[in-house]
Amino acid sequence: MHARIFILISVILLTALTGCERASQMVQPDATTAPTETTLKIGVIQPKYSYTTFSQGAETARVQINENGGVLGMRVEFISRNNQLIENELPTPEASIGAAKELIEMENVFALLGPVRSTMSIEVGPIAQQAQRLMLPGSSGSNVPAVGDYVFLITVPNPFQGKVMASFAMNPNELGAKTAATIYEEDDDYSIDLVQAFEAAFQEIGGEIVHSGAYSAGNTILTDLLTEIHDATPDVIFCPGHQPEVPLLINEARQIGIKATFLGGSAWDDRERFLSVLDNISVLDGSYYPTNFSVATQDVDVQEFVKGYTALFESPPDGVAASGYDAMRLLARAIETAGSLDPMAVRDAFAKVSDYKGATTISHYDANRHPVKSLAIQVIRGGQVEHYKVVEP
Repeated sequence: MHARIFILISVILLTALTGCERASQMVQPDATTAPTETTLKIGVIQPKYSYTTFSQGAETARVQINENGGVLGMRVEFISRNNQLIENELPTPEASIGAAKELIEMENVFALLGPVRSTMSIEVGPIAQQAQRLMLPGSSGSNVPAVGDYVFLITVPNPFQGKVMASFAMNPNELGAKTAATIYEEDDDYSIDLVQAFEAAFQEIGGEIVHSGAYSAGNTILTDLLTEIHDATPDVIFCPGHQPEVPLLINEARQIGIKATFLGGSAWDDRERFLSVLDNISVLDGSYYPTNFSVATQDVDVQEFVKGYTALFESPPDGVAASGYDAMRLLARAIETAGSLDPMAVRDAFAKVSDYKGATTISHYDANRHPVKSLAIQVIRGGQVEHYKVVEP
């Protein structure tokens, strides 16, 4: 009899405890859908020694957003990780992957801003995609978003950059070029992708590629390559790589007598560092490159960015900063549109962005998650970067 009573009491207690446990599970808020926190944590992957204006642009947006009440009432907090451990060396895949995993798995950030370079963005993309974290890099490689639907480009994609610069080179009212040489950085997805886009567009409209060559990162003496290009006598040289190699390459080209006009890509808009590589920067005069953004644009939204950035960092922003700014502003807009922190809802809201105005203007996103937006061409004159023209998509 006592044994039966004990068993009955045990069953009742077990049922009650199980019911309590289920009730407890039911009333727990879902952190992915309901903004129960007062802080929205965003991860930033930023190389310490290059393209640092990306995170500064994002910080400008963060400050402005918080001053206006945050996102769904939450203050935005940045948690940053460095993926460039040694000053004169490139960011590494290991550091980039480690940064992403730490930000997602340990810090539980809602989204990632960065990385900057396409090669590193391709490494980090699968991690963000698997974890269902939006990743908004500062890179322009056309294949960066190919990993999945949580990765969106912010800057002007390479296919449009290449097409614009090829048309600009051949336009009889601009450079009137008929022949071109191209130079890319080995193992760098950005410059390889952009050179391919330029070459395809240049040839499609009747131009001739008379030489194509490569250099390795860190190689600053390129006499053999430049001698071959000198002998090919191109009208223009498209070299969309990074600093310090590109300014040094242009300097050596002038020393051996190459007179062709140099054209670059958006990577040249790491402006302060790019222009500080050489003591005599007059050799860069007459070179052109495309960028997301022109400080000369007299749009109210652009000037709000310029004013906010300059107040924080005491220097005017560049195209890299514009990408960081727009990444954070677009993310905030998508969350507000979704009305929650549900990853899929925010992703879908981001995909439907249209008529965005910030540091740059984005008409919409295409099926590849590339932004459809205008491109500004800049020219270097007197050792300074000047706005030249805007090309619409």
